[in-house]
Amino acid sequence: MSRVKQIVMAGGTFAVALGIGFVMQNGDALASRLGNDASRPAAATVAPIAMPEEVSEAAPMTVEDMAPVQEAGLTPKPEEGPMIVAPKAEDIIAAIAVPEAELAPERIEAPVQMAAVETDAPVMDAILEDPVAAEACTVDMTGVAGDMAMVDLVLSAPCQPNAAVTIHHQGMMFTVVTDDEGNAEFSSPSLAEMAVFIAAFDSGEGAVATLSTPEVADYDRAVLQWSGDTGLQLHALEFGADYGQDGHIWAASLGNKDGATTGANGFMSRMGAAEVDSAFMVEVYSFPSGKGVLNGDVALSVEAEITANNCGRDIAAQSIQIIPGAETQALDLTMTLPGCDAVGDFIVLKNMFQDLTLASR
Repeated sequence: MSRVKQIVMAGGTFAVALGIGFVMQNGDALASRLGNDASRPAAATVAPIAMPEEVSEAAPMTVEDMAPVQEAGLTPKPEEGPMIVAPKAEDIIAAIAVPEAELAPERIEAPVQMAAVETDAPVMDAILEDPVAAEACTVDMTGVAGDMAMVDLVLSAPCQPNAAVTIHHQGMMFTVVTDDEGNAEFSSPSLAEMAVFIAAFDSGEGAVATLSTPEVADYDRAVLQWSGDTGLQLHALEFGADYGQDGHIWAASLGNKDGATTGANGFMSRMGAAEVDSAFMVEVYSFPSGKGVLNGDVALSVEAEITANNCGRDIAAQSIQIIPGAETQALDLTMTLPGCDAVGDFIVLKNMFQDLTLASR
């Protein structure tokens, strides 16, 4: 497959371990990192999630002849290349912070005063709300664990027809749209043995589904997520494959899932509603490394296609890499794409993920 490519290496690469406190990122912290300026309300109220005592920084991956690391928060100029940084600890904490309970106001005795009540006021509407109707609007989500540590989820929101909803799971976020009856069915790779999925509507309503997915321990997973039209793509070249050959796994060639069940190859999952403005999008490459069938390497890279919609724009993305038996790693990317005279070219980023080295048993 013929491609014009512009090779761009990042100035530096760092990783940060994610604890259980990174399960839900539903605030502005992650949205701002992915370039989504629209404010998004918090998801449905859930029990507080304990943060690890310390967010540790893993050893940086090395790339020969790399430029000095740029400070986080500064957008590089196009000629300086993209900037990849670890998420700040305060961003992680802010993303999962649960508001403290409001203190009850001090009671003050005062004479009772009568006042006219407008029967069409919002307060009266709330008082007169039909509890049966309110129950009929309850949001519910259930999940079933399947093969390859995948999860099939069913969301029911009768009073949210044709509505966008953000799904949160272990730091991963993607947008789903309900149908005319407020229902949605979708699948997602699990990123944890005890998988917690949270559905959050813009109205503040939501639901939680928790299920066990022990098979996740057999899978390496590489997650690339972004918001809006960035032109980003995740590519995996298995065991020396070239572009367009068997073993090139990406959004246009998702891989053979039958082979994945036996350990012969990996597969790609893509989630998100691209038709929604500023939707959260995710691509996840999974390889059954725990099967121990093959020896060899899988090269992982991220590409950005320069299009008429994104040329010259600033874009942002985040990678999450799950390696069984190792700390989960996350990287943030911010960069400015080349101008519109480069439409049709590709920027290739090879250091947002560690390549996989597989060994048979």
